[in-house]
Amino acid sequence: MGKALIGGVLWLGLLAGCHGEPTYSGVSVITYNYTPWDLTSVRIADSHGGVAASGAIRSGGGEGSVSCCYTLKGTDFTVRWKGGDADLMRKHMFDGKFDDVIFTKETTAHLPSNASPSGDGPVILELHIYPDEHMELALSRQLLGQVRIPIPDTTRWLYEHHQQELTGYEDIHELRYVLAKIAKQAWVHYRIEDAADMRAYMFLYFMVASDFDKDAQISALLKDQNRKPGTFGQAVAALSKEKLAQLKASGTPPGDKRV
Repeated sequence: MGKALIGGVLWLGLLAGCHGEPTYSGVSVITYNYTPWDLTSVRIADSHGGVAASGAIRSGGGEGSVSCCYTLKGTDFTVRWKGGDADLMRKHMFDGKFDDVIFTKETTAHLPSNASPSGDGPVILELHIYPDEHMELALSRQLLGQVRIPIPDTTRWLYEHHQQELTGYEDIHELRYVLAKIAKQAWVHYRIEDAADMRAYMFLYFMVASDFDKDAQISALLKDQNRKPGTFGQAVAALSKEKLAQLKASGTPPGDKRV
């Protein structure tokens, strides 16, 4: 089915539901996974029997992975998702214990009835699974550029610029699994979402000291209730070589995997 046709079918579905619950017909789905877990499946169900599903989604991933085409109705949905820790999943892939390390969880998510985006093209239902495992639904017409917590981009940046210093990491994939776990801490404790802030946070963790946020100056920056997006990144970029050396000397070794 062509993009224009998919968009047209969805628009008709929304019109048909305007006097009751909205109906989303022919909708594509992208799941954005900001958790540390690798997901084996994600299932979105409405209260009328409609179901949309996504396949395997690695930790910190999901952008561009589209599943199509589904019909859903209403504003409140149930998300049933399965996954686990990537290291444990690999370890028990063939020993008969794989199912033992897989969790199955069920979460509710709300999509406002006025969420339909303006413009042309197919409409995509986005499911955003946050590090604290709460979920948000949104509609967009963009296949790319909708990531809210830049875990993959930060991983690529760190590996590209500091690969030689990342001792103990075999490849970018191992780095991404650990970085996704650190991103959970960064979001839960400090709501780090901005790309520059995330790079600064990961630079300090992987290049300087794993407990850098215990420093009084850094802690004050992170806990500032009036901190704006990008402010932390700017402050870290302005740190002197002497300050970075002091953080490194007094802190725990950088890049700790035991998270």
